[in-house]
Amino acid sequence: MSFLHHLAATAACSWVLVTLLSSCSGRAGDACRNSTDCASGLACVGPDDGVSCGIAPTQGCETDLSCSGGLVCNAVVDQCSVSGIGSACGAPCTATSCGSGLRCNAKGSCEPIPCNEGFACTVIQTCNPSLAQAQIVYESSQGCEPIPCDGDADCPATTACVNSICQTHAGTCEMQTVVP
Repeated sequence: MSFLHHLAATAACSWVLVTLLSSCSGRAGDACRNSTDCASGLACVGPDDGVSCGIAPTQGCETDLSCSGGLVCNAVVDQCSVSGIGSACGAPCTATSCGSGLRCNAKGSCEPIPCNEGFACTVIQTCNPSLAQAQIVYESSQGCEPIPCDGDADCPATTACVNSICQTHAGTCEMQTVVP
């Protein structure tokens, strides 16, 4: 092999190696918009994807009929629930006894305040009041839903499109943790 052929072959291999290395992004901790931006074994986790609690959501009752002894089925704030709402049997509520984002309804049960009646959705959500209406208490919500997106341009200023929904900023490539 002549020197020029060797040099050309070496340059081509170096170019391939540099190209492969430059496309190896998405290490743990790197910013991402979806899991294809991350290396194998990592997933793109958005800042607003919700917490992994490791415990089941609070679903103590479905309706008032699930409770006995004069107790009612109250909506409760539950950080382990997808909607942030759980349920528990309890005494009838008063105007001041329900948690944040909840109100006491005419039946004496705590319920979420719908977004079209005073609850403010975040900048990365839209108000869909039909989501607030649910037959089962722990399936109710304030009616705020994520804004779907195909890219950052679909989201409000200073936010990012991560995993096809608007989030407060870019996601991070992280090891996937399975939480029971």
